[in-house]
Amino acid sequence: MNLRPLVFRFQVTPFVILFVERAGSTYLLTALKAQESILAVTEKLCALRLDGNNASDQLAWAKKFLTPPLAGRYRAIGFKTKLVDVLDPAGFAALLRQRGCRIIQLQRQNTIKAVISTINARRQWEASGSWNLLRESNRLPAFVVDPAEFEDRLQERHRLDADLDEYVRALRLPTLRLVYEDLLRDENAFVGRTVSFLTGKQHALRGTTLKNTGDDLRHAILNFDELRSRYAGTRYEPMFDEVLVPA
Repeated sequence: MNLRPLVFRFQVTPFVILFVERAGSTYLLTALKAQESILAVTEKLCALRLDGNNASDQLAWAKKFLTPPLAGRYRAIGFKTKLVDVLDPAGFAALLRQRGCRIIQLQRQNTIKAVISTINARRQWEASGSWNLLRESNRLPAFVVDPAEFEDRLQERHRLDADLDEYVRALRLPTLRLVYEDLLRDENAFVGRTVSFLTGKQHALRGTTLKNTGDDLRHAILNFDELRSRYAGTRYEPMFDEVLVPA
């Protein structure tokens, strides 16, 4: 029998993954779960909020979860959360500092694709009850994007990204900033950097979710030319044309 050695409390690395939606958080979490020395759980703070719990309930859960046993099997323990789901951001920040947490911040450079992915994820939820694509057979066909809705979500995305940047900077904790586009370029390196950051050991692991929206937006959006023309000559125009993962 191959038993893992006990890990004492002072050897455990607590961590939190902070992100704005559609930045690869579910993929990363499934990859971390595949590592025996890491305990990684999903968006518990969101679940508590939706169940009607208050800020104190969230902090109590986080405090308990981020307190490892005196001796256990995990070298790193953590969870993921969107900042918008944290009911007491200041109290949460104080807890993270108290626990000496490591922070993984997920970012997405292509804002245009982030917004399209958000809209498409809503379609995926309505069709299958899941925000993420787990089977290729569930992939939805191309769709028409409402320009007004797109612009509203684009501005909201900028605000959420800016709020998260400011929050993470203010934490002043050890932080690994991961870019979603790097995940598309090299999955193993993306996950390996994360595992190394948490455990000091390099591993090549993969997650189990599929990319919800094809990387070439021409195949995902029926009114691609119409939408792209509205942002011609702006910083967004090249984002429409970016293709990192050929079909």
